[in-house]
Amino acid sequence: MRFVTAVAEKNKEEDVVVERVSRELWKRIWSTDQDITKPASFIEAGLKAGLSANEVEEILTLAKSQPIKDKLKSATQEVLEYRCFGFPFIVCHVNGKAEVFFGSDRFELMAHCIGEKWMGPQPLKPTAKM
Repeated sequence: MRFVTAVAEKNKEEDVVVERVSRELWKRIWSTDQDITKPASFIEAGLKAGLSANEVEEILTLAKSQPIKDKLKSATQEVLEYRCFGFPFIVCHVNGKAEVFFGSDRFELMAHCIGEKWMGPQPLKPTAKM
């Protein structure tokens, strides 16, 4: 998580980079059953996500810094205050009140809570017709 936090810090304007790195790490642990705790794993995931070797090295160094450690501790404390217990755990702030949701099957409820219509994970993809 410090590596992902460092990616987010270095790429503040580009959430897509954090998403790509997160996906690569996810694939390594859940799809190919690889260890994601070693620097070599971060390097490979970063490179596959489109970061340069220099960027990955900078991020690895940044991940060891006290500001990144503190930022992750702060984020962890924040989710604990919401009684987070797993992923995905999402907080929607509606009318000054925090509404919490757990699980990827809750997107329709979240959409309703924020006054949106849930169109599914791929709203532009045509649906099958029989």
